[in-house]
Amino acid sequence: MSHAITKTKINFSGKVALFSVFIIGAMITGQASANDFTPSEQAAIDQHMELLSEQQVKSDEAMIDNQQQGFDAGLEKAENKFMTNICDEHGREYDNATEVCYEQK
Repeated sequence: MSHAITKTKINFSGKVALFSVFIIGAMITGQASANDFTPSEQAAIDQHMELLSEQQVKSDEAMIDNQQQGFDAGLEKAENKFMTNICDEHGREYDNATEVCYEQK
């Protein structure tokens, strides 16, 4: 009984493998015989790719600007905190507007 099951599985595997070979062969030959684009089709593709490229540049610039604004805000906050702490250590007050430590009155 186990011999018949093993033989069935082998035959099935062989059929699947043969079918896979035919599928892969069809895919390869289909790619090899693909037609080139007509000039109008190629122009449309080129125009589309140019639009995609422009949009990608705009998207990248917007992302970089957003990151830069976040970085600048975080840096300014850290600088203010640092200067406030340093001025306090020396008995002075930090003026955020002028970015100067001055003596307390």
